[in-house]
Amino acid sequence: MSKKTALVISAHAADFVWRAGGAIALHQAKGYEVTIVCLSYGERGESAKIWKEPGVTLEKVKTARRIEAENAAKALDAHDIQFFDLGDYPLEMDKDAKFRLVDVIRK
Repeated sequence: MSKKTALVISAHAADFVWRAGGAIALHQAKGYEVTIVCLSYGERGESAKIWKEPGVTLEKVKTARRIEAENAAKALDAHDIQFFDLGDYPLEMDKDAKFRLVDVIRK
């Protein structure tokens, strides 16, 4: 019997939590290996609170968002979380990124 898998593709690092958190937890509980792909950290459009901190840089925002997403994935007991870092406003999905995503889907 092959393993059961589920894939969640999230535009921003936080989207999967409030858009699919319940589905992720449910599928994990049913024995699925859930993989989450975050196309962007949401560093521009969803990180206003972090940008207000003194001395913040783009890399600090991305790091904070990654830690938040990793903690959320762990709380949901997700099997894997991957970060594509394709930017935010604009999120740029070039040919290489599309092929990378196709590879994840195939896996």
